[in-house]
Amino acid sequence: MSLVIKLTFEILIIVAIGVIAAKTKIIDNNGKEKLSSLLVDLLLPVSMLASSQQPFTINNLKGTVYIAIIAFVYYLIAFATGKLIGKIRGMDSAKVAMFTLLIAFANTGFIGMPILKQIIGDQGTLYGAIYNSVFDILYFSYGMYMLTSDRCIQNSDSLADYSSSKTEKISKFKELFKNPMIWIAFLTVILYIMPYRFPEVVTASFDLIGNCMMPVSMLVIGAEIAGMNIKTVIGHKSAYSVSMLRMIVFPILTYVVMKIINVDFEVMATAVILAAMPSGSLNVIMAQKYKNNIEFATSAVMQNTILMVLTLPLFVYLIVK
Repeated sequence: MSLVIKLTFEILIIVAIGVIAAKTKIIDNNGKEKLSSLLVDLLLPVSMLASSQQPFTINNLKGTVYIAIIAFVYYLIAFATGKLIGKIRGMDSAKVAMFTLLIAFANTGFIGMPILKQIIGDQGTLYGAIYNSVFDILYFSYGMYMLTSDRCIQNSDSLADYSSSKTEKISKFKELFKNPMIWIAFLTVILYIMPYRFPEVVTASFDLIGNCMMPVSMLVIGAEIAGMNIKTVIGHKSAYSVSMLRMIVFPILTYVVMKIINVDFEVMATAVILAAMPSGSLNVIMAQKYKNNIEFATSAVMQNTILMVLTLPLFVYLIVK
């Protein structure tokens, strides 16, 4: 319980500092982008490599396999749920695609990895790396297929348009293999399995850098919240269906299933915490790129992010009590 209280106050305080920093222009838009880049391009990869240096155990190796399977099954269920609910609610095909992406793909890397490291240490980073590899593979394959397929159906006026869109889908799939995080995740697992370890001073240095993930990510979240039009975000009714599934239903179901199948604590913590993350900002980027329900995507992501401050401590409490 003390961990939950401590983590909750740490999140609230650092987010509040981020809000103040943004309001006082200490963190402007350029600064926010730089901090985001620092987190994704440096702190996260270094932390993943540091996680590979923990003592090797067969149990942990099994855990990485369990996490990969859990993540894959989770995404299959999320895809089916999104399509079913979207059709029941009478959404057009483009909105069904965006709704599905919003409820399926959460901010498991930018926010989830730092939180995991705080709760279960390097093992959480290792498991999180595997989970996010499944995220990347499915987002840049099936996720992009959904977006570009709907675009083909709605916007193509000729065979040439269709062919162009089909070529774009193939190009997007190829981009998956250009994603450095995929290769870093594979390298992390390989280094973990190998019998050799970095010198202690190297591992300690990597750990120090990795420990910066949580404060940097929460500062960016605070800066994002500072720039929100809260009334618009709260008033967007369509986004509430995303928030209900993303922030409450999916993490509760994940927790129940993890309890039923009786997995190790670290596996359960990884699955539940990442299921409790808000919709990923990557969805907003893709909504803008493909002109697909931009306001809906933006409102849902922002709404989720605000709700996370309230819901995340509850799920942390569930798993550590």
